[in-house]
Amino acid sequence: MELDAVIKERRSIRKYSDKMPKFEVIHNILESARSAPTSGNLQDFRFIVVHDKKTKEEIAEASLNQTWMNSAPVFIVVCSDVQRLESFYKERAKDYSLQNSAAAAMLISLKAVDLDLSTCWVNIFDQNAVSRILKLSPNIKPLIILTLGYKEENPKKPLLKIPLSRITFFNKFRNKSPGWPIEKYLNIKEVIKKKLK
Repeated sequence: MELDAVIKERRSIRKYSDKMPKFEVIHNILESARSAPTSGNLQDFRFIVVHDKKTKEEIAEASLNQTWMNSAPVFIVVCSDVQRLESFYKERAKDYSLQNSAAAAMLISLKAVDLDLSTCWVNIFDQNAVSRILKLSPNIKPLIILTLGYKEENPKKPLLKIPLSRITFFNKFRNKSPGWPIEKYLNIKEVIKKKLK
């Protein structure tokens, strides 16, 4: 699928069919995630693929009892080896671990769409409980849980996004002018209309 189509197609899905994705497909998705940028190229992310029913139920319970999660045949828990980052980045390690894991999780979400699968990010969960359930060593922190599977719902159109003009600034916050000569041509449709008159 073309990249722009993948980006527009991605939705947070909360209802899945019970069809299990093939291991090769999951492997392909994680191979894509491995390409995510990481601070200092330390590649601190770790992926726990969960398909055991009981383990999924325990994780859903630790995620504020979000039972809808259990309809997904697979969870991918994106973790970070924070200790690895701390040895290089000290107090910045916590921020970097989240950034690196989020980059990997986004690639998982996009590659899933490319392979006709769907995901949903789960960020609210008891980290200690999930660490215990997955038997994570102390240096490995769970940061994002992604449900993964074939969707069994047709998602609504995405919520309206804030216009780009309201969230983009140039050189300083609140500065709307890019200061480029081409700035007056940003509204190209109006320019073309004037030329045709």
